[in-house]
Amino acid sequence: MMNHLRLKSLAFYGITIGLVALLFKVVSAYGETNLKAAPAIAGNYRFDAKSLPECLKSDSLVLTIEQSGVYLSGNLRSGSSEADREKIAEEPPSLHGKWETQGLSLSGAVPNLTGCSDSTATGQNSSVKMRGIVEGESLKGKISLTDKAVATDFTAQKEAPPKPQKKEH
Repeated sequence: MMNHLRLKSLAFYGITIGLVALLFKVVSAYGETNLKAAPAIAGNYRFDAKSLPECLKSDSLVLTIEQSGVYLSGNLRSGSSEADREKIAEEPPSLHGKWETQGLSLSGAVPNLTGCSDSTATGQNSSVKMRGIVEGESLKGKISLTDKAVATDFTAQKEAPPKPQKKEH
């Protein structure tokens, strides 16, 4: 009777291990063929002034995107000096969105966009909505600066990351 019990136990464990291995193989094959990571798009994108809405045509506009998987956050600021970039890096992101299969989507309230008098004169934030696709080193899409505004096409080029400076002791 003892031998009969051992044989059943061994058969049970053998079948269970085989099924787990088969399930692992099926799930791994599915993941490799159907699940893809979002492309790395984090960085600074400088807008082409000709492609911006009228109130921003004279500005140098920079979009800073931070990425965590498919989730995006960032800041949109006018100005391009090194001090401005350091200031932006310290501020919490004002835009939030997500990477989807057809591109990126960002929205939020952006403070201090110079040139748009209706938003800066009253001290309010500009409500910004952006949708775009990344093609190589460029970002192309549509941007609207208020809830009721018509979306405008834009093009932005990714800037090279700044080279770290060596500090002398």
